[in-house]
Amino acid sequence: MKCQALLLTLLMVCSLCVVGYIHNQKKEEAQLSKLISFQNVKHRVTKDVMQEYQTHLIESSSLLDKIKKQIQDLAGEVRGAQDVAEGTKNEVDMCNSDLKRIADEAVATEADKTHVKSEFEKKKASFQEQLANLKKEMEQLSKVCDYIKKTSDEAK
Repeated sequence: MKCQALLLTLLMVCSLCVVGYIHNQKKEEAQLSKLISFQNVKHRVTKDVMQEYQTHLIESSSLLDKIKKQIQDLAGEVRGAQDVAEGTKNEVDMCNSDLKRIADEAVATEADKTHVKSEFEKKKASFQEQLANLKKEMEQLSKVCDYIKKTSDEAK
């Protein structure tokens, strides 16, 4: 009977060990199940965040491409505006040089006019003086002519 009691005790201890082992395995399974669930949630959240980052990256890339294109367009417009400004500057420089030349010509013409006017005034004064002298001579000749006319044979 001792053998049966010992066998029964041993069977009970083994049963308790198996029950403990099963309980331990269920507990570990529950823990692993929670860990897997947590890892799944973590994976989904990470995936969502990565998709959000990827979407943001794509939007940023497209925005960067648009900005680069706008920069190229604006650079072209700036070059065109600079060319126009340079052409306008050249035209302004030509106009300024023409204006300076015209102003110099006007000054030279004014100087010539003043010179010609002074020469004219000198010649006019000279001619007026000659005219006055000729008028005097004419008056003097008139008296001489009168005298000659009176004393000449033809006058008698």
